[in-house]
Amino acid sequence: MTTHPAIDIATEQTAVAQQERPVIPLSSWLADAVAMAGRNGQGLQVLSPPQCRITLPLRQVLSGPKARWVVADPAGGGHYDGLSGARLLWDENSGFGPAAGGQPTPDPSPDFLRHSRNPGTQLLVDLRLFHPAADGVRLGGAAETLAQTLGAGALAGWGTSEPALSAWDRDAVTELCRRRAPAPTRLVFCGPGGTARPMVGLQHVSRVTSGVKEVVTFAVGYEPGEQPPLERLVEVAAQFQRHQTLRTMTVQRMAGRADLTYEPRWVGPPIPVATALGARATAEVGLERALAAPIRGRAIGSSRAPAVWYSLGDGTDPEALGAFTALMRYLRPHREAAD
Repeated sequence: MTTHPAIDIATEQTAVAQQERPVIPLSSWLADAVAMAGRNGQGLQVLSPPQCRITLPLRQVLSGPKARWVVADPAGGGHYDGLSGARLLWDENSGFGPAAGGQPTPDPSPDFLRHSRNPGTQLLVDLRLFHPAADGVRLGGAAETLAQTLGAGALAGWGTSEPALSAWDRDAVTELCRRRAPAPTRLVFCGPGGTARPMVGLQHVSRVTSGVKEVVTFAVGYEPGEQPPLERLVEVAAQFQRHQTLRTMTVQRMAGRADLTYEPRWVGPPIPVATALGARATAEVGLERALAAPIRGRAIGSSRAPAVWYSLGDGTDPEALGAFTALMRYLRPHREAAD
């Protein structure tokens, strides 16, 4: 039984929304369906034809637990996962999912393995900040900094869904999050549009006893042949650290459309470019140990409470994936304590 206008099929564990528009955003209906499914203990699955694309905010939602982008396979008549290419089967209780355990894993759909034509470059930033409890906390500055530094432009819009129609306003963002507290708030923001460099992101704000956690996922697109300003990344991390808000920052680079929409096609994995530990995480690890990691660290920010920056290359060498994994394994127990 369906319980939401955006949901076409509902099972015990899954709510399925069928979408056929050329670009599928995290619309207000889908955002509301995500919340409803979460309250019901269900995962949201979006079912689309293979010619459809999705936006970054929707991609982030569909990458979460129980969620999935389901694509109709034009070759075999079945379905596959739009993010991994894995073939999917329908189950009356759990919706679309991979073959049951013990069965041979089939090859990814040939349609998924068709290469996108002339992909550009996307730079992806995962930023985690903490603001100590204070009346003057003002949110949104990190998103502005990323837009100006990596996108060479200003943010234009924000909202709780797409399209982000409200003019960008840090005070309005802060007021909404304060009004919704202690419940968390998820926001969408975007760049100027038109001929300017595409920028889009998500901001998740949650209130905790000692302050406010702010998680920013930011993406900026570059046309084929353009090079992202990787040399400026360490400046950004140092700036956040000087403001004493940085927890962690991870930057990845991947092939993809410069307009920051995603086809159900294989473009290769995101490759780590750099990562940073804020002062608190560095203190938990110990500065000497943090600097002596498998990837040599560099102290940045305040000398009294430094952060540590790790550079892993320009994001084009797949071997950086192994180096990043080794670094995380070295730091993980201490990072978990810091978080």
